[in-house]
Amino acid sequence: MKIGFIGTGNMSGAMIAGIKHTHPDWQIHGYNRSHEKLIALQNKWDVVPSDSLAEIAALADFLVVGVKPQGYDAMLAQLRPLLQPRHVIVTVAVGYPIERVQRHAGEHTKVVRSMPNTPAQIGQGMSALCASTQVSVDERAAAQNIFESFGRAVFIEESQFDVFSAVAGSLPAYVCVIIEALADAAVQHGMPRQQAYGVISQAVMGSAQLVRDGNRHPAELKDQVCSPGGTTIAAIAALEAGGLRSTLIEAVSACMARTKVLAGK
Repeated sequence: MKIGFIGTGNMSGAMIAGIKHTHPDWQIHGYNRSHEKLIALQNKWDVVPSDSLAEIAALADFLVVGVKPQGYDAMLAQLRPLLQPRHVIVTVAVGYPIERVQRHAGEHTKVVRSMPNTPAQIGQGMSALCASTQVSVDERAAAQNIFESFGRAVFIEESQFDVFSAVAGSLPAYVCVIIEALADAAVQHGMPRQQAYGVISQAVMGSAQLVRDGNRHPAELKDQVCSPGGTTIAAIAALEAGGLRSTLIEAVSACMARTKVLAGK
């Protein structure tokens, strides 16, 4: 597998780390305006630096465009004359649909739109994918293989990408806010902060795995912990009084609204 990363920011770095953990033999090429970032990736993950877009296009089959959303149009226009029939463009930009990629890179360009999240860097990412009609079955499978090298990946309808971005792409930030708030509460009641982070993060991981792998409804798992007249149901009542559910729903809606602004919808 020959993969080229155009732009090596946080998300590209997380993907590269995950890929190299799982497939150390895969060829990863990188192009970035900051040569220092490329050297760091070369030293850490054996990424091969490219000096130009022409060079990375000549060396890679899958081209992951990881530049800032505002730079996507111009970057795709620069790539357009360099693309060959073998190339598959992989996008990771929020609110950037396949139609817009083909408008700037060519209407017959093979495109895989993706939305990974930052746990990719430890092999626990959750990614959504969709593909243009030009992408073959084998290329779809190869794209899924790339993203499953650092977690789980599913193909979804492109119309669901904004929802996925809001509930999974941004989820690490939501969870970290919750972990931090719970750690503050633990510190308030005498627990050392680092110990609180360790305890809470493990409890979050275990609870999430129960939902994912236990094939049981979250409400059922919640009810198991809530004894009649007990301590946990008292805490749940406080969460409900504080509007936790509606706040999370509003957060998702705010995220989706901002996505539409960035996409110019």
